[in-house]
Amino acid sequence: MEGIGILLGAFLGGNGQMNPEESEHMARQMERAILEELGKAVGQKVAEHALNPQNAGSLTDPDGEATLSGICEDTVRIQLRLQGDRIQEIRFMTNGCAATVACSSMVTVLAQGATIKEALGIDGKRVIEALGGLPIEHTHCADLAANALKAALRNALEIRNEPWKRLYRSRNL
Repeated sequence: MEGIGILLGAFLGGNGQMNPEESEHMARQMERAILEELGKAVGQKVAEHALNPQNAGSLTDPDGEATLSGICEDTVRIQLRLQGDRIQEIRFMTNGCAATVACSSMVTVLAQGATIKEALGIDGKRVIEALGGLPIEHTHCADLAANALKAALRNALEIRNEPWKRLYRSRNL
């Protein structure tokens, strides 16, 4: 955290007058320092996906969705839209820790554009490998994200076969 301390010291020790360019530059420097320090603790890709998650948000009227909770009480919702047999669009939302955010982000990156069959093959181990590793105490986060993806795909296939079930979806996370 040495780099962050230097940046904060420079910021706090200043005269309090920063123009927008200086402020933006300081924010970029702090983000890089935080990413570097977090990357040392959990791995660079985990840090990148935790701080800058891909595909976060929700879809209006998705083809499939699922919300699962893990043993740590983190919750992940995956929503997806299919085009034929491929995942055209995918989003996630979570109330979880940084590892759950990173795993949810990575599972959407792996699934985007994949066929249903390919996406059903994504498991926690593959998410961990794609992230370059994960601390042992957070490996369940990868399983949670992968299982939420599979449940969302099952939901999409169920609704494709029985469209009336779309009317009975819950809208809560």
